[in-house]
Amino acid sequence: MNNLHTSQKGNHKDPVCGMDVSSKNDAITADWNNQTYYFCAEHCRKEFEKSPETYRKKSSFFLKRVWDNYLRRLNKATNGKPQCCD
Repeated sequence: MNNLHTSQKGNHKDPVCGMDVSSKNDAITADWNNQTYYFCAEHCRKEFEKSPETYRKKSSFFLKRVWDNYLRRLNKATNGKPQCCD
């Protein structure tokens, strides 16, 4: 399983709304591109199935934004100086 859609063991992110979803037996799922996606509700699954590539790109964009924010905070905390791991 791709970690892009997995938040904690047994929990997944709904690619449409971003909500945490459990992988219990009655979970709402869709398979696309050899991967299972989990949804909070049927309407999110239907939206995903209309255009799955859109939500895959959305997830990638979200992760890039999170990484950019982390690097910006790190840069601010270190005054832009490289840090050494001893």
